[in-house]
Amino acid sequence: MKKIKFLNNKEINRIQWDKCVLNSINSKVYALSWYLDIVSDEWNGLVYGDYELVFPIVIKKKLFFNNIIHPLFCQQLGPFSPSPLLLNPGTFFDIIFFLDNKFKKFEFSINHDCSKFFKKQIQDSYPHIKCIDRVNLELDLIKDYESIFDNYTTNAKRHLKKNQDSNFSIREMHDLDNFMNIFRKYVGIKANLKSHHYSIIIDLISKCLEKDVGYLSALYNWREEVLAMNFIVKCGTLKMPKSRDILLFNASSKLIQSNAMTILVDHYIQQECLKNKVLDFEGSNISGVKRFYKSFGAIERNYLHIKK
Repeated sequence: MKKIKFLNNKEINRIQWDKCVLNSINSKVYALSWYLDIVSDEWNGLVYGDYELVFPIVIKKKLFFNNIIHPLFCQQLGPFSPSPLLLNPGTFFDIIFFLDNKFKKFEFSINHDCSKFFKKQIQDSYPHIKCIDRVNLELDLIKDYESIFDNYTTNAKRHLKKNQDSNFSIREMHDLDNFMNIFRKYVGIKANLKSHHYSIIIDLISKCLEKDVGYLSALYNWREEVLAMNFIVKCGTLKMPKSRDILLFNASSKLIQSNAMTILVDHYIQQECLKNKVLDFEGSNISGVKRFYKSFGAIERNYLHIKK
């Protein structure tokens, strides 16, 4: 088996790195080099062979040692590979053994496709490493709208019926400043986000729009006031079983009740159904958020958080 290599950021061939991530059966936009550049001050990587498998590592420097941390706005990382290495138990043993010996502390999340392999290796051989299951909810859009709608909860159906005659419009949102103002007011303050967090969000949205892999949309009332809005990142390659749309950021104003976001998500589902793709809601372990995403018939495809 090829040996694992730890590469500093400057040593990484970004073209080969991104090619590996994009061709992986578990490809996630979070692991692409340009995305990691935005969400972290310094990221490095584990590489197998000639970029047959890559594993992003974000470092936080301490006085006497370095820690691995998991960056914000980057739900799942871990190994990515288009080769059988991804499902080889020896690969996971090598990775955990390497990290356990090189780093005194680490904390990161492993993507769903690899989580059960990591969990087994850790539970069998590394009792000092803690595993935490975290919720992620996904909705398969391959079916027609009527079939998907049948799996909505009674509450979701009632919200939609209640507002079916309302004078709302849904369209693409071009004003990033307005998006951020609303996001700060209704999400950021409650989440205790700081100025550097907002800078990352702005940079992420701007870069995704520039690369044509993301779009902003909003629900407006007849006064042209924003009632709900979201930012979705598109991720898909020929090697992936299904393409993936990630609901990265969203917010609702207090102008009407929480059914504003129900209307906006339902509109997205109507537009994107009958496609070989998944809507990834990105969580959550928070009961209210989890209940809301499940109201559309989303199912759990959870990931693993690892802490030493």
